Amino acid sequence: MIDPNFIEQRVKRGIEAKEKVSTYFSNLSIEQFNWKPSDEKWSIAECIQHLLIADQCYFKDLTEIGNGLYQMTPWERYSPLTRVWGKFLKDQMKEIVKKKLVTHKLLTPTSSAYSLALLTDYNDNLSSFIKLVRYCKNVDLDRTVINSPTIKWITYSLRDALEFLFEHEHRHLNQAISLMNMEGFPKANNKKNL
Repeated sequence: MIDPNFIEQRVKRGIEAKEKVSTYFSNLSIEQFNWKPSDEKWSIAECIQHLLIADQCYFKDLTEIGNGLYQMTPWERYSPLTRVWGKFLKDQMKEIVKKKLVTHKLLTPTSSAYSLALLTDYNDNLSSFIKLVRYCKNVDLDRTVINSPTIKWITYSLRDALEFLFEHEHRHLNQAISLMNMEGFPKANNKKNL
C-alpha cells in the first residue's frame, strides 16, 4: 500500500533523532565522546558510528526504490518468511530494549576512538537517509521487499524496514545517552577538543 502518512511519521522520527543528537551530544568533550564504561560496552562515539554504518547499508536500495529502478530478486519476491522476519525485527529492535542483540560484524564500529567530527558526519548521513525515505512516499511499502544487508536470505517489507530502522536509531541514541549518567563518565569541561 502507498502510505505517505507513514513515510512522514518515519521522517518525523528521523528528525527527532537529529534533535536528540544535537541536544545531548553537541557540547561533549572528546574524552566524553569516546568514554567507555568497559571494553565490552560501546562509547557514545561507537553508538553513533554504528548508526551511520547501519543507515548507509540501505542507501542503495532506497535510492533505487525512490527512483523506480528497484528490481526485487526472486527470493525477495517469493520468500515465505518475509512477514515473519519483518515482525521479528520490529519486535526486537524497538526503541525500548527488551533484549540486547549481538551486532553483526559488518555493522560493528571499527575504531574505539573518534573525533567529534563524527557528529557532523552522522547528522549529514541521517539527513541523506531521511531524504531517501521521503522519496518512497509513492511506493507500495508492503509489496516492496528488500533483504537484510547483513544476512541476504532475510527479507522484509519496506514498511517493516522503515519502522524498525528508525526505532533502531532511537534505541542506540538512548544507549549513548544512558552512558552520560553512568558512574565514571568524565565531568564536563569548557574545552571542546576536535
